[in-house]
Amino acid sequence: MQNSRIPIIASLAVILLISACSVSIGGDQGSQAEQTLQAIYLQQTVEALTAVEVTAPEEVAGIEPTATREIVHSVFPGEPGWVSQWWLDANSSNTAAQKRAPGGDDLSQNLLERPFTADDMAYRPDVDLIRVELSHNPTFYYFSLHLSGVNPEANMATAFYGVEFDTSRDGRGDVLLWVKGDGNTEWSITDVLVFRDENNDVGGQRPVLADAPDGGGNGYETLLFSPDHLDDPDAAWKRVDPSDPTVIQLAIKKSLLGGASAFFWRAWADDGVKDPALFDYNDALTLAQAGSPISGQNNYPLKELFLVDNTCRLAFGFEPSGNEPGVCLVPQPTATPVPPTATPPPPTLTPTETSLPIIT
Repeated sequence: MQNSRIPIIASLAVILLISACSVSIGGDQGSQAEQTLQAIYLQQTVEALTAVEVTAPEEVAGIEPTATREIVHSVFPGEPGWVSQWWLDANSSNTAAQKRAPGGDDLSQNLLERPFTADDMAYRPDVDLIRVELSHNPTFYYFSLHLSGVNPEANMATAFYGVEFDTSRDGRGDVLLWVKGDGNTEWSITDVLVFRDENNDVGGQRPVLADAPDGGGNGYETLLFSPDHLDDPDAAWKRVDPSDPTVIQLAIKKSLLGGASAFFWRAWADDGVKDPALFDYNDALTLAQAGSPISGQNNYPLKELFLVDNTCRLAFGFEPSGNEPGVCLVPQPTATPVPPTATPPPPTLTPTETSLPIIT
């Protein structure tokens, strides 16, 4: 131990001597009295150091260097590919100058259109979802969240973005993919989180419907995936679309959803409460607490529930009845009556249909 002290003390003494000399060089750096005091302080410091037992780092028992975990990926997401499902959400940019949402907000149904700050109703385009898309391949589900714009202060989308999955189709979210926007156009797992609701309390007493102030539970309480929780390091990803800074793209392995091929899903953008443990927000906050983005209503402007936007619940892989709470209602075209004597118009083809000749 004594041998390890001598080099350390000698090094410190040399450093202090050099420092003292550097002060006196130049002639005008201080009076003779000041230089004398510096010499005294130096001597006292060296004497104090020689009286202290110094332990070299390698001699500290029981402490080993912390190993940096190397994350090795075996499967990376690719391009999202063919859009299997899409939805247009309310766009508040057209009414942003009026400090209000155009509609699309119904807290009682957990439908939120609130891309505004509290009280002063300043508009944030990177919290305004305007279109969402789902694509998939044998390994991943991909989601593209189209935003009205980027955060003007950061010149990129900086909120939290997510997709909520109801795999049991009972109105309660089961899994939440939740990421922080950072402008990165490469697929990354940085600030990518996946939560699960183990005790089935997301949605409160009545799924989707508001149960505040006493209807909330502990929301998404179980962490399935994060950069520090890597049972499968390839399970969830994020990036900004390389060709469009207003599109956040997310990827999640189908295996993390238990291989579910039919579920409800909804998209989120949140830079206000941004707390999965409080889902659903309408079970934690009353309308009076949350405020309203609709001007003219008694609870306008926004208060505790601000800078957040979500979509209705889209049904993927199955045909919903239309009576499910919060389900997206796809308008059905109304057939135009054809007079009996008129020639019927040619059929209207959907993108998935083709016209084939009739063989008789």
